Amino acid sequence: MGSTKVKQLVQEILSLQESEQQELAEDILPQLLTTRTGLEAIDHTLQSLPDEELFALVDRARSRNREFSDQTVTAVIGEALRAARRARRS
Repeated sequence: MGSTKVKQLVQEILSLQESEQQELAEDILPQLLTTRTGLEAIDHTLQSLPDEELFALVDRARSRNREFSDQTVTAVIGEALRAARRARRS
């Protein structure tokens, strides 16, 4: 997909009503986050976040489901980052 197509898609998304954008995000984001490119984007974003924003993100995720221990959260995040980095080296 060329940059022109991406720009067109961005414009189409921005022209949607807020409720339609929300629906699109709920349907598409989970799919994007399971792709190699999605994981690489997450890895890049996490690396560029200031520590306080990263801590806030982790705290927000942790507060959504208290049944996960800190060790579980750490393991899941760590594995996702390792997978993205492995994929990038391939």
